[in-house]
Amino acid sequence: MIRITLIEIASFLLPFLLFFIWRWQTQSEVKLTATPALKLGLAGALLAILVMILLVVLESVRGGHEGDQYVPPRLENGRVVPGHFVSEPETETGDAPEDDEPQ
Repeated sequence: MIRITLIEIASFLLPFLLFFIWRWQTQSEVKLTATPALKLGLAGALLAILVMILLVVLESVRGGHEGDQYVPPRLENGRVVPGHFVSEPETETGDAPEDDEPQ
């Protein structure tokens, strides 16, 4: 959760950072009070929303499909095997009782 929060904060602050780097590189003599804070804030908010949507889409693609079974992370031979989804194996018709057996 902290990773997602840091990504959102960084995506909001990115336009401000780029603006101040640009101002520093161009050696602008304009006072810092002339910073277009509203425009940069709107650009940062828009970028943060787009990143949030991108994270949701990427997470939904990474998840399993209906009927898949989740295998949690486990320790094998001293190494952590990450969690993943596996498809349920099809049940064979031989497992069901046959119709011609007497009951």
